[in-house]
Amino acid sequence: MLLRKISHIALLTAFFSALLLFGGAFPAFAAGETEPASVSEQEQSQVQAPQEQGNHNAIDPALERRLKLAEEMHKLRPVRDQVESAIEQYAQTQPPEDRAAFISAMRSVLNPKALERISIDAYAQVYTEPELKAMVEYYTKPEARSASDKYSDYAKIVYPEIVRMLDKAAMRVRTGGTGPQ
Repeated sequence: MLLRKISHIALLTAFFSALLLFGGAFPAFAAGETEPASVSEQEQSQVQAPQEQGNHNAIDPALERRLKLAEEMHKLRPVRDQVESAIEQYAQTQPPEDRAAFISAMRSVLNPKALERISIDAYAQVYTEPELKAMVEYYTKPEARSASDKYSDYAKIVYPEIVRMLDKAAMRVRTGGTGPQ
């Protein structure tokens, strides 16, 4: 039973990673209307974690602008909603009799305020100001909202397959199998 719980934690970690990978990349793929702008070295140097910028009394103006855009992005795509959707999707991989307890347990260990702060800081750290502007612009469009709303339908199809493949791979690793995928 403990191995099963550990396996579920590992799979959930992989699931959230996939959520971030697929969900985070979505605006980049959908924004094909314009050519991707090359990111200058100056813009890349601006993309630093706040702790890497030193203990300055005044916040870096570029970081402040990115944080403001990150907050806008967070209002458009709250991390709480994404995590809740991920939990609901992942719960579908559990036996029906275990789903409610699983969802309750996952919700009890997550800290929404901390996730929100982490999400906003991560947006400001990872993305440049032009990228954040493009993402905010994209997600304010009705088509983008519609596409975003359909993401859970997409996830219902894809994520169980990801979990199935991860389970299969984990079993191969545990048993030393090297057969075809």
